Amino acid sequence: MHISFKFSRSLFAPILAGAFILTGCSEAGQLSSSDIGSSETEAVMATVSAEDALTEAPSLETQEQISLTDTDGSGSCYEFIYCGEIFRAEYTPDNWKIIDSYRITDTEAITAVCTALAEVHPIYSKDDSAYRTPEDMAYEWEQHNIAYQLLPEDSPYKENAKDVDLNPEDQGKSIIDFALEHIG
Repeated sequence: MHISFKFSRSLFAPILAGAFILTGCSEAGQLSSSDIGSSETEAVMATVSAEDALTEAPSLETQEQISLTDTDGSGSCYEFIYCGEIFRAEYTPDNWKIIDSYRITDTEAITAVCTALAEVHPIYSKDDSAYRTPEDMAYEWEQHNIAYQLLPEDSPYKENAKDVDLNPEDQGKSIIDFALEHIG
């Protein structure tokens, strides 16, 4: 016996949208790529081999490195380059926010970025017993990417799903967990 379910985007979108209302997040000021070269910068390298990369596009080139740069010396505003584009990452206590995270879909690249972030400022686990791993941070990031892809363009919640906040509270949550949390 074969059972199939059909989900209408218009029906499922409000559930997903509610799951991605991000609280406590503020937009950071614009960062300039000219800040990267300052003497106060800090770089952390995470190397990933493309041989192990999944077939998602764009994939990492052989031995590409994710270089995380502290742009203002405060330990809170960072940039990294992926596929020739500059991305911003903001750190506040127990939270990393990656601006426009939806634009990175390669699992290996996401994990490499999370590795670099965790080396600079580790994030505690949900139960405060240890630190989050790059792999579980990458899982949370991918859940945001799924929401961003599924939400219709005119959804007011799409803006909230485009940036991921990696924090203790959301460790291990799936897109369904987020949806259930916000609708009930």
